[in-house]
Amino acid sequence: MKGRVKSLLAGAGMLALLSGCSLGIQPGGDSPTVSYTVPRSYQTVYLRAQNQAGECLTGKSQYDVYAQVDASMQTGTVSVRSPLGGDVARTEIQAIDASHTRVTHTVWGRSPWDVGALNAMRQSVLMDTSVCVAYK
Repeated sequence: MKGRVKSLLAGAGMLALLSGCSLGIQPGGDSPTVSYTVPRSYQTVYLRAQNQAGECLTGKSQYDVYAQVDASMQTGTVSVRSPLGGDVARTEIQAIDASHTRVTHTVWGRSPWDVGALNAMRQSVLMDTSVCVAYK
C-alpha cells in the first residue's frame, strides 16, 4: 500500500511538472504577437499565410499546418501545430472591408518559434511572398 501511494504521488508530481511546461501558445500567456492592417483582401492574406507556413515547413514533418476560413464572417486562421498538439505559430485574419485586412501573428516564444519567426510571418504578408527567415 505504501509503495502504491508513493507511485501515485510521484505520478501526480510529474503531471504537475509537465503541465507547468506546457507546449505552445497559451491563452493569456506572454507569447510574442504583432497586429497590423494591410491593403489586401482577407482571402489574399489567408492564402499567403497558409502558403508561407507550408513552404517554410517543407522537410519538417514534425509540424502540421491547420488552416480554416469563415467566408460569412470574413475571417481565417492558419496555425502551425507541434507533434504534441499545441499551436507554436498562429495567424488570425479579419476583413476590415473589401480591400483591407487586420492581421495578428502570434508565436510560442521559444526557438525556432520566436521573434524571428514572427518577423518572417509579417514580412511574408507585407511583401506578398513566402519569407522563412527575417533578418531584421
